[in-house]
Amino acid sequence: MTTKESVAVGDTSFRLYDPKVIPTYPGVMLKREPELPMRLRKLSTDQVRNTFMQIELPATPPGAALGEIEPYHSLGEFYARIERGIHNLSSTIDWARAKKDLWKFQYHRAYWNQNGGSDQPRLIVDEASAIQAMQIIVEQGEGAPEDKGLLPDPIVRTDDHPPQDIGKWQASHYTKFSDIAKGLDGIGVVCDDTGKQKYTIDDAEVIWPVLDDPDLKTVKADQNVKDLMEFSNAVYCYVLALLDAIYQTPMQVHDPAQDKDLFTQSDRYAYERSFIAVMQGLLYPVCELLVRTPLVKGQPSVNAGPPFQYYAFKTKQPKAELAALCEKLLPSYAALGGDDGVQRQISLLPDSSFPDGPDHADGARRPYGGRRRVGGQRPVPVLEGTVDRINTHLAPRQ
Repeated sequence: MTTKESVAVGDTSFRLYDPKVIPTYPGVMLKREPELPMRLRKLSTDQVRNTFMQIELPATPPGAALGEIEPYHSLGEFYARIERGIHNLSSTIDWARAKKDLWKFQYHRAYWNQNGGSDQPRLIVDEASAIQAMQIIVEQGEGAPEDKGLLPDPIVRTDDHPPQDIGKWQASHYTKFSDIAKGLDGIGVVCDDTGKQKYTIDDAEVIWPVLDDPDLKTVKADQNVKDLMEFSNAVYCYVLALLDAIYQTPMQVHDPAQDKDLFTQSDRYAYERSFIAVMQGLLYPVCELLVRTPLVKGQPSVNAGPPFQYYAFKTKQPKAELAALCEKLLPSYAALGGDDGVQRQISLLPDSSFPDGPDHADGARRPYGGRRRVGGQRPVPVLEGTVDRINTHLAPRQ
């Protein structure tokens, strides 16, 4: 949603696959007060209560939207201020351009998990849809105050609270984490034959002993484990680069009467399908294999984990690099092979090239800077210093 907001107002410069953007651990939640430590740690009651629930904390003090964007005390407060900035800047944003051309760069048509995932992807083309997107982010995460932790699934935007009979209800992220911490639902709830809870998320029998804040540069582990951690970094960064490619590549508007092959020749469609395939078929199984693997063979007290660190691809065609990394690991991790394994999934990926970006794999700066030509038309100017401009226009809504 937030990337769509940037695209809709004409800013196509932001990249996820960038060493300056990818977070490092341990760290802190940026610009938040009070400071919130961010750690990569195994699941526990402490991690759920003091990290996940704090990120999604719904508490927003009265008048929170009246301040500047940063610092902020909750994500709801942060997004409320962005909403007000969008409203105050709306007359300066070229919404007609968003409706004509920039919608083509937004993610909106590929497969989307609607089972528990709420609404379909939405296009942002005007002030109303931009503010609605902010509201959906908050309601799915912290939950709106009047929802009491529950919201309809899918979300239906009306002036009144939607009636329950429109469909089932889903909990906000904060409520889900709260239920997990209480042992009421979800991860870690294991019951015996009598229905009595047998384990909690703090029991070693159900939680892998994953290393805190795994760092490929400093971890003391067997070399094949380090290689697997590096592979996980490469797959993770491939996902980020695919997202960047999606938002850099416009959807082609085809004429069905003239174009008989609408998808197999579309770079954009290849990026969209690859993104979903890599998330499910590569990133998940590689990370799962890591958390099951001891750092040192024969010493099962501490297991590895995905570092989620920057990996510098050497070319703009990383499929071959992923395949080579996977091939190197097969003698140690046979589970990566097989008819439905990670190696097979890599082979099925399209031979797509990443479009150039401000900081590509080799660290070089690319020439297009902050302007992008859309559909052969005039360049679309970036809203330079968007956050600063919104801060300047954060006057109370009348």
